[in-house]
Amino acid sequence: MEAVTKKTITVEFEGTKYAISDDCTVEDLRVRLGLPNDKPVQLQFKNGRFVLICNN
Repeated sequence: MEAVTKKTITVEFEGTKYAISDDCTVEDLRVRLGLPNDKPVQLQFKNGRFVLICNN
């Protein structure tokens, strides 16, 4: 018997931590963080972690 488990990832944005599932897309993350669809963002890897940068 094989057990299927979902993993969660913790994301910190503007001082608040969010727990999201490991199959979350960037679009899902934007919605969860309350970012509008028309605001450009970049996802970069810096210092061993991912950084979400909101462009104006």
